[in-house]
Amino acid sequence: MERWRRFRLEAEAARSESTMDFFEDYPRLESAQQERFQRVVTRLLAGEVLTPGSPLQPDPDWRFAERFRELIDSYLRIGGWGFDLDPTLRLARAVHETGAQRVRFSKLESLVLCMLRLHYHEQMRLAAEEDRCDITVGLLRERLVHAGKPIAQLSTRALGHAVRKLARHSIVRVARGFDADDDATIEVMPLVEKVLPDDRIQEIAQRIKAYVSARTPVAEHETETEPDPDALADESQRDTSS
Repeated sequence: MERWRRFRLEAEAARSESTMDFFEDYPRLESAQQERFQRVVTRLLAGEVLTPGSPLQPDPDWRFAERFRELIDSYLRIGGWGFDLDPTLRLARAVHETGAQRVRFSKLESLVLCMLRLHYHEQMRLAAEEDRCDITVGLLRERLVHAGKPIAQLSTRALGHAVRKLARHSIVRVARGFDADDDATIEVMPLVEKVLPDDRIQEIAQRIKAYVSARTPVAEHETETEPDPDALADESQRDTSS
């Protein structure tokens, strides 16, 4: 609750400093800009995370969001949402003021998330800004087994379900038709830094040990059981939170 109290205080401060107001400034937009505004807001409220895109395929919605961030924020505040655009991580998302969009992950999903966060931390420390963080399903399974997770609990079906759940919340990106074969690639997205910040790396490592030390098998039909709610941060999807 403390996190969301701070969010509301920041929201009120941002509102008082905002130089654009939805009711005054939206009607002044050109028709094409209004259509773009509606598209951007629809994506945000659907739980999507906006990024600049690739150099060859830049996302025009990102450019619009950068230019009209105050207008987007003003509109979202009407419904109790806020617009969070991080220029360092180069991502933008809608965040609910009371955390209403928080997601619940199963223990396996939380374990996969934590392991991918550690991999991201290791790979991106020396990476160039344009580099991406990839890992194969085979290597992910190998790391989980090395950490102590029984391989019998890491079937293709179980891992595929966990990774696709993370992909639905923009934490990772996988190809269409992702089948979780050993050579299938998972791209870990910068949003993972928001979900589990750098200052929690040691905590994440300890959490992995705690997860794998629980030897009680979890049947596949139980994968939607409630995890430790602190396993996530404030991810923005119906979520996007730890």
